[in-house]
Amino acid sequence: MIEAMIALTLSVVVIGSMVALMSNSLGTTTRIIEMSQLTDELRNTMSMMSRDIRRANYSANNIYCYGNADCGSDGSAPQAGDITINGSNDCFTFLLDRDWDGDATNDDAGGFRRVTTLNDSIGLIIMWVGDFAPTPTCTAAFPLWDDDDDPNGWMAITNPDFVDITTFTVNDDESFTQTASGAGGTTVSQRARQVQMILEGELIRDDSITRRIEDSIKVRNDIFL
Repeated sequence: MIEAMIALTLSVVVIGSMVALMSNSLGTTTRIIEMSQLTDELRNTMSMMSRDIRRANYSANNIYCYGNADCGSDGSAPQAGDITINGSNDCFTFLLDRDWDGDATNDDAGGFRRVTTLNDSIGLIIMWVGDFAPTPTCTAAFPLWDDDDDPNGWMAITNPDFVDITTFTVNDDESFTQTASGAGGTTVSQRARQVQMILEGELIRDDSITRRIEDSIKVRNDIFL
């Protein structure tokens, strides 16, 4: 009887240890999966913003600038507006010639900004999908995001049920302006844009799981001033 009780006790201890080990392993696996999902969410969002802002100010008529230093002032290559960043550095908008018709003033606009939800103040990134200048603009106040009544022209690209975007900052502090002399003694100023973005987020179900992603983007199309 004593031997049986000892064996039973040892079995209980071994089984308990195995259960605890399996539980810990499953918990670790789940945490790794959630960390990967958060990383993917932030990377996909950053990739979308980087891809769009890299094309800012594109115009099909930019080809007329080759061998023509006056293209920025003679009307041969009309320019879209410059990239606009708001004072709190959590929103930017831009214009580009999406339909390649050479008219960079009446085409789709682009924009991204961080807003918070109406009920629980969860941060998310939204993208402008309208075909005119974003309303409200980066310089105007934005209403709290309501899933039942999203502002027309904006679309959420992060899921507030899964991730809370705690930080989004954008700046163009490394941009610079250079000048060139054109025919007839005219001077053309050209601005090269370098945009830096930082994105931070945490999981809704476990706010101890956080991620931070940074990117620096050279805008392909310089803008004539």
